[in-house]
Amino acid sequence: MMLMSRSLAVRCLWILLCGGLTACGSLPLTQGSDPPELIPTRHFVADWNASGAYQLSPDGQWLMWAARLGLGQGLFVKNLQTGQVQEHKIAAVGQWARDSRHILLHLQRNGDENAQLWALDVLKPDLPARNLTPFPGARSFLLRTLPRSDDLIIQSNRRDRKVFDLYRFDFATGDLRLLATNPADVAGWLVDDAGDLVARVRRDGQASQVHTRDATGQWQSAFRISLQDTLHFQRSSDKPGHWWALSNRERDKLALVELNMRDGAERVVHADARVDISQVLWSPRSRLPLAVRVEPDVQRWQAWDPAWQQALDQLRGVSPARVSILSISDDERWMVASVLRQDSGEHVLYDMQKHTWVTLAQLARSRWQTKSPLAAPQPRVFQSRDGLDLHGYLSLPVGQAHPHPAVVYVHGGPWARDHHLDGDAMPIFLANRGYAVLQVNNRGSSGYGKAFMEAARGEFAGKMNSDLSDALDALVAQGLIDPKRVAIAGGSYGGYASLVGMTHTPGRYQCAISTVGPTDLPDLLERMPAYWEFEKHRWFDLLGNPSDPAQRADMQRRSPLPLAHQVQGPVLLMHGVHDPRVSVSQAVRMAEALRLHGKPVELVLFDKAGHSLQRWQDRLLEFRKTEDFLARCLGGRSAGFDFFELGARLF
Repeated sequence: MMLMSRSLAVRCLWILLCGGLTACGSLPLTQGSDPPELIPTRHFVADWNASGAYQLSPDGQWLMWAARLGLGQGLFVKNLQTGQVQEHKIAAVGQWARDSRHILLHLQRNGDENAQLWALDVLKPDLPARNLTPFPGARSFLLRTLPRSDDLIIQSNRRDRKVFDLYRFDFATGDLRLLATNPADVAGWLVDDAGDLVARVRRDGQASQVHTRDATGQWQSAFRISLQDTLHFQRSSDKPGHWWALSNRERDKLALVELNMRDGAERVVHADARVDISQVLWSPRSRLPLAVRVEPDVQRWQAWDPAWQQALDQLRGVSPARVSILSISDDERWMVASVLRQDSGEHVLYDMQKHTWVTLAQLARSRWQTKSPLAAPQPRVFQSRDGLDLHGYLSLPVGQAHPHPAVVYVHGGPWARDHHLDGDAMPIFLANRGYAVLQVNNRGSSGYGKAFMEAARGEFAGKMNSDLSDALDALVAQGLIDPKRVAIAGGSYGGYASLVGMTHTPGRYQCAISTVGPTDLPDLLERMPAYWEFEKHRWFDLLGNPSDPAQRADMQRRSPLPLAHQVQGPVLLMHGVHDPRVSVSQAVRMAEALRLHGKPVELVLFDKAGHSLQRWQDRLLEFRKTEDFLARCLGGRSAGFDFFELGARLF
């Protein structure tokens, strides 16, 4: 399980407090010919008119989305026949149940990740949402809906926090029925379209065993999955005994395969030699794949049906764009998509019969650049010192001469990656403030195949760090970046990498920002959430086992905390108090160690946040702290105090 990845769905929901206010104040401008107008900080995190997470009900009769409601976040539901709109004061992204009547919501408290599954009945809008899994302190979530039933398949660790049992919820009776108890070693359950439990994945030492049921209902071992391989089950196939999956077994890249569940044999349906397949679009009618998405540099969709290829091509247009299909009606007449370009974007309702669409709403960035052009992220390929291709993106500030001050912005994970136009507002925000922003998919990043991920084994604070330096050096050599004005920043793994940059390569970066970043690797693994039990092997393989004295000592050498005395510049630490993945104590102890050695450090704690900052109030503070900190360190620009900060303190 990743420490953190950036979610476009979450970013679409940053809601603004009050409109019509202007920011004031500015720190010295970066030297350049004609810097663009500063975009107010609030526009990046708290847009009054922002909306997102649009979804059609399966029957195509209802449209749901999230947007501002009053001074907070709301859920909106529109009857497309009558035009009537419901408003619900709920701060969560919903998902339609198969009955096209209930909206399913995963709600948690202050980012503790102990989600409960709730259901909202749109035919009875005056009734409050109902908690389907009222188990305090447990983590419960929807595994899947069923195409021919209104029932829900749910997983919960209510009985044993380390593992998840399987349940079936019946909307008609309200009954939550136990389907299977986890014998303590099942990492995954497979339920077919009829709602029958047909397979399970059990962990066995250094492998996983797929078990299927025979004619008498007894479990039997079918085939083995090496822990170095990835097999993502997608859905059951209409071909008896087969399942669709993304797999890199006996190959380097994830491919779409049809898997024989009796012996594990695979039929490759589609593969890309450059990168993993990152998404499959499925037909609601045939249950067959419609299209696949790959992202070698910019996003590319390939469909089997010419009508779907036409639709995807129309939505993309002639300029680079990121097309996300958010929902498709059961009859495949309508789909909802978001189309994100560099300087614009929109949510659309697309008519597959007429191949036309109507705009539901403009994306936030369509309003950012009213007077300020936005930086365009450029795909780049760098060479690591040991010969690996490192893919990434460079955003250069508009209207300013180089060499630029720069921010190396590191993604979370580490099993994640940066994408082109991925919806993260931070690179555009930083470029508007006058910085070149470098994003590097260093070794260990996902999406580039098994070998590239495995190249990170044992390389925390090693080659994973030097990959960033190698990409930075290439841009310095090209005269684009001023090596004396470079900061490093990121969240989760990216926060760790930022502190590694300051402690293991002192003087390389002038300052660092770490958001929810680990500082003590043995402590990180020892405090893992109980339900990460089946992920421990990945971390032990990557980092080491803290119970082994020699490996523990090596992990300490690769931790920023013991090397706080080597830091040669200011550090900004930001952390959610309720973070279940990286304990807030990691940030507190790092701040204490830096202060002990006389190093400049600022610690900002968020008392209503966990491992990610989702409230607009927290995001506003994060962005404001970032721009002021970097302006002091690198001499870039800051819009200064934003009046929304007053509202953030009140609400």
